[in-house]
Amino acid sequence: MTINLKTLPHGDMPGDKIAIEQQHIDKAEKIYPLLRQLLPQGKCVVCVCGGSGVGKSEIASLLAGMLQADGIGSYVMSGDNYPHRIPCENDAAREKVYAEGGREALQRYLGSQQEIDFELVSAILARFHAGAPSIPMKRMGRTPDALWYDDVDFSQTQVLILEWTHGNSDNIRGVDIPILLNSTPQETLEHRRKRNRDGGVDSPFTAMVLELEQKQLMRQAHKAKIIVTKSGELISYQEYCRLMEEVK
Repeated sequence: MTINLKTLPHGDMPGDKIAIEQQHIDKAEKIYPLLRQLLPQGKCVVCVCGGSGVGKSEIASLLAGMLQADGIGSYVMSGDNYPHRIPCENDAAREKVYAEGGREALQRYLGSQQEIDFELVSAILARFHAGAPSIPMKRMGRTPDALWYDDVDFSQTQVLILEWTHGNSDNIRGVDIPILLNSTPQETLEHRRKRNRDGGVDSPFTAMVLELEQKQLMRQAHKAKIIVTKSGELISYQEYCRLMEEVK
């Protein structure tokens, strides 16, 4: 399938940028035929979830572009617009939770209703399923004044793609086809080392957050309709469990 990388739709978070690489294209091309088989006749919500650096934004954009090339209207919704607090304030809240309650308290906070407005996300998905011609969509930047809503026209959109670490959360209602882009803890760490300009690694706190988020992804993985390894292999849930058990 030929798509124009310059005109790809992308996530709606302010300042959102994507960097398409061949590995993303290869994964999207493997996912897309399965996705097309699973698509229902009416409105459909797809989530692309996974850990840090696994390519959620890029693959969501590619899938949206492939759908549009096939005449299927699509929209990419960024879940990072939906925490209750802007990024720096949420980081501070996480650190405060950890300082006051330790690792277990942080684990309860991450990806919880306390951290994220899942009710709003679920309400948006419900309105989309119901065929609302337009929906106010939240926009969250990195400063307190960079917070607003845009009315988005969904009258010609059949597939809404939610790209987000927490897209497969039990706290969300309305996701039809969860797609898990898997990355083992070792693969995530190596990616972040390569991305860090000074060659350093994450702080111990950031590493702990990533570890706890990985555990959440593992608990939710049984719901995924499509699972893709970081190397681009399509695997079953049973194969996923064996893979993650091997790397413990």
